[in-house]
Amino acid sequence: MFYLVGIGLKPGHLTLEAKQAIEKCGRVFLDTYTSAYSQGSVEALKELLARPVTELDRKGVEEGFSFVLKEAKNSGESIALLVFGNALSATTHVQLLLDAKKLGVPFRAIAGISVFDFLAVSGLDQYRFGRTCTIVAPKENYAPESFYDVIEANFNKGMHTLCLLDIDTEKGYKMTVAEALGILAKIEKKRNEEVLQKATLLGLYALGSEKQMVKTGPLNVMLRSSYVLFPQSLVIAAPLTEKEKEALEAFQNE
Repeated sequence: MFYLVGIGLKPGHLTLEAKQAIEKCGRVFLDTYTSAYSQGSVEALKELLARPVTELDRKGVEEGFSFVLKEAKNSGESIALLVFGNALSATTHVQLLLDAKKLGVPFRAIAGISVFDFLAVSGLDQYRFGRTCTIVAPKENYAPESFYDVIEANFNKGMHTLCLLDIDTEKGYKMTVAEALGILAKIEKKRNEEVLQKATLLGLYALGSEKQMVKTGPLNVMLRSSYVLFPQSLVIAAPLTEKEKEALEAFQNE
């Protein structure tokens, strides 16, 4: 059996169902490249589980895990891959289930608490969110803009956009809200658009942790923000309802 297990945003988010599944496994792996805890550490997770956990980087998950699945099939051993947040939020992990299906390895996905479960702390109506996107840092010969297309399409439909931000745990890199807005502002200037000027901008910091924060402000202010709580996410909100305005004012941190 292959268990794909969401472990939440901090060690305390590990559900009883998840813990019981992990206890059935001969080997346990942790995806360390797609996200990270907002509070606590991997070492605290290992202590909670009281067992060895093998950490996997991008190559280990995307290229090497098929070999782990094959070994599990041949040995009849149960294995688990632990994923921060909710296990099925990333297409990478859906692909692993498809790989297991092709190999004839029975599988089960166990949901975990993710950033999506905390959107309401912003005061925004969760039903008004459109398609989610990920803002990727530009690199040499690689500067995608498709995430801006998602934001613009959602905004034109009167829908909010949750923007997940680029992360590279192997290099110790985590994109900030200010950096993400800088990338969007450059794209917008080039396209002669004004979504960022019209939208309500919200920075979400370390959601799920005891220090979680929600901050909002105009573009020029948010571009100068320097909060060090991670992971960070950005919301580009369409015109707010009166109830959303009231809730946002009440819930955001001073």
